[in-house]
Amino acid sequence: MPDKNNNMDISILTNADLVIGQYVSFVVTLSSDKPILPSKNIIIKSASNNIKLDNISALLKLEINGLKASARLGFTVLQEVSGISVQDGASITFEVDTDATAGGRGFPSKKFSGKAYEIDIASLVLFVKKPYLTTPLTSSHKPSEKDNYTPIYTTLKSKSGKLLAGTPVFITSSILHKMNDFYFKDATNLIDIPPEEMGPNKGILITSDSRGLLKFYLYPKVSEITTLLLKTVILGNVADIVAKQMIYVVNYSNPGYMNSIGTPNIPWFSMGNLYANDGLRYFLTIVNSYDGAVNGDVILFFVNGHYTGHAVTLKDKAKQLDQPSIRLPYSIFERGEPSELSYSVVKENGNALFSEPLSLTYIGGVPYEPDPDVNREYEACIVHTSLGVGHDNIIPSGYGIYVNIDAIIKYPEYQYDGLFVEIVRANTHDPKSKIKSVPLSITDITLNMYINSDNKNFQKTYNQQIPLNKIGSDGNKNSIFFHIPYDDIVDVRGVGNISFDYQFYLNENLEYSVGWRANIETVPEPGYKDNN
Repeated sequence: MPDKNNNMDISILTNADLVIGQYVSFVVTLSSDKPILPSKNIIIKSASNNIKLDNISALLKLEINGLKASARLGFTVLQEVSGISVQDGASITFEVDTDATAGGRGFPSKKFSGKAYEIDIASLVLFVKKPYLTTPLTSSHKPSEKDNYTPIYTTLKSKSGKLLAGTPVFITSSILHKMNDFYFKDATNLIDIPPEEMGPNKGILITSDSRGLLKFYLYPKVSEITTLLLKTVILGNVADIVAKQMIYVVNYSNPGYMNSIGTPNIPWFSMGNLYANDGLRYFLTIVNSYDGAVNGDVILFFVNGHYTGHAVTLKDKAKQLDQPSIRLPYSIFERGEPSELSYSVVKENGNALFSEPLSLTYIGGVPYEPDPDVNREYEACIVHTSLGVGHDNIIPSGYGIYVNIDAIIKYPEYQYDGLFVEIVRANTHDPKSKIKSVPLSITDITLNMYINSDNKNFQKTYNQQIPLNKIGSDGNKNSIFFHIPYDDIVDVRGVGNISFDYQFYLNENLEYSVGWRANIETVPEPGYKDNN
């Protein structure tokens, strides 16, 4: 009879949806507070006839002073049994047992009861939210993890449209050993996923959740320009599908005149001050022809060496090069500050070419504000003072209402300065309302802040969230929160204005919120020093 402290775990869900033809590898782990006897086995019993086991038993390997033992087993979901095709939704069953004992007592068995489905191949295509990430110029520095990662996801479905839950898949690179250049974290963005070797290449084994969502996060690991094309593999030669986007890890280095491929060219501008003529939000720039230009090259734009978030893929050299064809927003510049506009060209193999920088000072002409040309269907954010995210600390939206110095300073016995921005999530929606709450399933959101004033004029984005329990005040547990540091918004002078909006991907569509707006003046009292 099993002891209550003798436990068995298996690395696949016991009710997983599997794919017809799929090879499934899993680990069985025994643990106890007493030593496990050596030379014992994991044994598979009562297996349904639509799977083929590698072996019906596997020798346990002891670990941690004999208090833990594990064994790896595998099986293939058959495509046919006795000449008859395995049907969608067919049951797969087996029992995992062991002859091992600890303290003279056995271990409980585990029963697997899943189903087999034909996979919708299109559902294996991974979507990369941020295909362009950055890396430092020198190998002595590690790539930053702050805002320098991307969620990657898809939703697994059967051909009949069923969402596949608990389905294990293998994510790897289309070129051998490229996975070593990156870190990976799970769907919570908290737990590392170590790559493991399967066949000729390393990759990560991950499992879809109860809604079929297959999601993980990727971070650059090496200090060099590189590219990565991921692919989703259903082991057993069922499917091997590349992602929708190549991932580029990029930087910019001034190559000097002799090694450059030109300089960004703004048609009516040569040097000095750049002004937004006619109130247009965007300007056109020219990238000149360069040796070896081919379709598929990616041109990425930088200001003062920092990637702007704007890139163009070369698809038609005659139309895109040597022509004022590339549109960039003035908001990539901070008004009144010297700027250097440059670009890198990254090849699919990771090789890079660099322009010389174009020096300029943007002097305005259009305000920093939420883009008026996009469709906005989601509720505006809620802005709170430094006191926390309770209802008493809300700053209403509207011109004539001020974000002032009292709203952003740190108070005694409080932990934070600055502002908190809340984005409400809910799965309920009034069908009469055109404005919706963000669905609860959304976790990756980009917040944008826009400031215009006598002395400070800029736009800034935030991706790093702050958990409600870290804020230390009451609040909506379903909301997502951002902290705006004091230093980002202090000493804004005159009758300025501040706006916030946010954006997120729903499936693969970029969605936008309604804007939040107010006035701002945050000049500190003489001698005031923030203690954070």
